[in-house]
Amino acid sequence: MTTEVSVDLGGTWLRIRRGGHTERLPAPSALRRPDASTDQLLTALVDTLDAAVPHSASVSMSCGAALDEQKGIAHGSGPLWGGAPDGEVPLLDLLEARRPDIRWTLVNDVTAGLASFAQQFAQPTDRRISYITISSGIALRTADMTTHEVPVDALGLQGEVGHLRATSSGPDAVRRLPCACGGVGHIASISSGPSLTALASALELPYAADSFGSAIEQGDPDAARILSMFVEPIAELIRTMIALDPRLDRIGIGGGVAEGLNCLYEKELIAQLAVTRSYADKSLTPDRIRSTVHVCRPGDIDTMSGADAIAGGYLRVTKL
Repeated sequence: MTTEVSVDLGGTWLRIRRGGHTERLPAPSALRRPDASTDQLLTALVDTLDAAVPHSASVSMSCGAALDEQKGIAHGSGPLWGGAPDGEVPLLDLLEARRPDIRWTLVNDVTAGLASFAQQFAQPTDRRISYITISSGIALRTADMTTHEVPVDALGLQGEVGHLRATSSGPDAVRRLPCACGGVGHIASISSGPSLTALASALELPYAADSFGSAIEQGDPDAARILSMFVEPIAELIRTMIALDPRLDRIGIGGGVAEGLNCLYEKELIAQLAVTRSYADKSLTPDRIRSTVHVCRPGDIDTMSGADAIAGGYLRVTKL
């Protein structure tokens, strides 16, 4: 019998599940080891998986990088590899070269999150479903649930919205915040987990990660302003998504940041989405927003199970 192994590679943690046991290790990533080179980080990853995966196993691997899932090519990820020098990492080739006995299925972690979200929350009438992850990076995926397809472009990409220019009402210092990819003023520059400290500094406001949530709950105006600026680019993104696609019936928001702040994040997001700025926004009532937008609770999304589902054919990544 083939041993089934599930892996989740993120900027912070590397999780490996075999049977009922999940091992969590510090990720060999630029976020964890900023002084290491891309080659050193990739070698550490391959070494770790080589040691952990038994002979002739089948591995479904969720990867926290923009990924051509058909070719197994990762496009330089800032949190993982600091932005690969040539923009591409032949991850599948590296894994197969070391362990040709393994059947590897590589899945972008957002695609895996989308599969997990859809399995749990999709309704039979849903036509299109999107999932946004807000963690060390930001990205989204959309699936056509009438065909169970996730369409991608020629590079295998879809929804790399973290690297779009952010819509922000903040001061110039906020709009000029750097992104891990090397760009400036991206959505991930303002709304990803690592950006919170820089955002507070740009706003010249105090910020402490351990007490941020409680400060918001206690009505601290500085914490409330940081949260408002932090959520705003995501609210503007969702407003645009809904305006562009009337068939988009459900949007999930997950990742460590959104799940960690949870009700506080959800309350601020709904409040921003419910502001009517023109006739085009009249349908964005709080009830409709709550029925469409779901901020996931901790444990709602399991990217390893999502990768397993994709390996089993639940969603198909298709190039247009």
